[in-house]
Amino acid sequence: MLLRWFFRAPVVLYRIGLGGLMPMQLLLTTVGRKTGRPRQAVVDVLRHDTATDTYYVVSAYGARSDWYRNLQANPTVRAQVRWRKFPATATALPENESEAVLLDYWRRHRLYSRATMRLVGLKAATEEQVRAAAGQMRVVAIQPEAGR
Repeated sequence: MLLRWFFRAPVVLYRIGLGGLMPMQLLLTTVGRKTGRPRQAVVDVLRHDTATDTYYVVSAYGARSDWYRNLQANPTVRAQVRWRKFPATATALPENESEAVLLDYWRRHRLYSRATMRLVGLKAATEEQVRAAAGQMRVVAIQPEAGR
């Protein structure tokens, strides 16, 4: 119960208008694959490509994460980064691209990467362990709709 609250707390912060305090996270609103209702999750931003305005986020629980399964059913999403809100399209990256994004992030944020991966039962002390974890995690590109 405590772990569930820990993971849901950032959603509450976004809802009360304090999402701008979390620069490395994105509030993702998907459409529930079974209910058709909006579902929200806060995910870590691994990288923001300013040239293409693409945000790369990770599903630490891989393909079994609800938000990931929702966007597989319907890739049209809404996103919020800090105070910026926008409609977007979500695209899962192939494993080799996911691995490259995860390794880049791990090199820049080793302590945080190790801690967050440990929370989901993965090891990330070495590049080899990160490469192995990349096979279980899913990296998703969040691309704002053109002109937004």
